[in-house]
Amino acid sequence: MNNLDIIPSSADFALYPRYMETVFQSYTDRVKYLSELMSEWKNEYDYILIDVPPTISLITDSALYATDYAVIVLQTQERSLQGAEAFIHYLQETLINQFHAPTLDVLGILPVLLRNGAPVDISTLSKAEKMFGKENMFQTTIKNMERLKRYDVTGVTFKDQFDRAVEAVYKKAVDELIARILEG
Repeated sequence: MNNLDIIPSSADFALYPRYMETVFQSYTDRVKYLSELMSEWKNEYDYILIDVPPTISLITDSALYATDYAVIVLQTQERSLQGAEAFIHYLQETLINQFHAPTLDVLGILPVLLRNGAPVDISTLSKAEKMFGKENMFQTTIKNMERLKRYDVTGVTFKDQFDRAVEAVYKKAVDELIARILEG
């Protein structure tokens, strides 16, 4: 696509935290460095998306410090709900209060891997709405779709109705994400 640049991660990036230990003594300086590197790109792009693993690490801290917005991805299961609650607390206490992330804001909670009619999933989604407020939950829910597993092997394709169904759900999530940014 002419209007899309993608920088994939690589196995080498796993060594980023170790490398940063040799560059900066202060953990706070390590966290801020990625933001400095990205500052040159910010005027070249409308949006820069950074996908990080659901762990607390230097990589995640650095990405969150550098970003304007975070989306909390919530698998519809109890442990994920507890993790989302703890992560939001971590964002506030560590990234905002301790590291003084200049622009970080949570856009909302995006429910994913919901199984149709599964009682645990429905119960978890209901608890999340009560815990975080319905207005903080994305209206779009990414349901569990078998087609997504195939994309790891084939790459993303748009060959048939199942591919188009996946594309439509993700387009709806992206549209809602952009709307939330524009409202903010």
